[in-house]
Amino acid sequence: MKKTLTLTERKRLDILKSAQVEFKEKGFLGASMDSLAKRAEVSKRTVYNHFPSKDSLFHSIVKQLCDSFIQAVSIEYQSNKPLNEQLMVVAKSELKLLESDKFRDLNRITLSEFIRSPELASSALEHLDQKEGGLNTWINAAINEGRLKPVDADYAAQQFLGLIKATAFWPQLLMNQEFPSLEQQKSIAEDAVFMFLARYEILPG
Repeated sequence: MKKTLTLTERKRLDILKSAQVEFKEKGFLGASMDSLAKRAEVSKRTVYNHFPSKDSLFHSIVKQLCDSFIQAVSIEYQSNKPLNEQLMVVAKSELKLLESDKFRDLNRITLSEFIRSPELASSALEHLDQKEGGLNTWINAAINEGRLKPVDADYAAQQFLGLIKATAFWPQLLMNQEFPSLEQQKSIAEDAVFMFLARYEILPG
């Protein structure tokens, strides 16, 4: 059953949605809490009750982005299932996330500000842990069971996701290319899984 949001929770979400539009249109420096409050149809005081500063509001948007990423790549390791089947689940979830206009908009907002201000990027990300329950955990479990070669799980996870993003994220984000068709997505997912396992899987016998 879908949770019914309180008035306070709805207002917070309205502010976050308006902030995404504000930052997208004007950038972090150009965005103002006054303009954001008007866009969200709330008082400036209400905005500050939820977010003490523009920095804290930006940090919340970054957390939203990271949470959606973590959810997409989270997978529970299963000893009784082939590795390629499990990785295909991750690949398809990642492609579904990358296809989302909202996800790409959030990336455009944060990427432009991170390039402009490394300090803001560091501050926004310092309390976020993207590893727990994610692909990193799955890789470590497969290594511990002797099904994958010993490797730094963070490095290997980034390799796997990078194979997907090379054709289904960066060209769309930076060059406004069309997102791959369903047939292309299937090939992207299968190729990423094949290349990853060709490098790291320990075959029986």
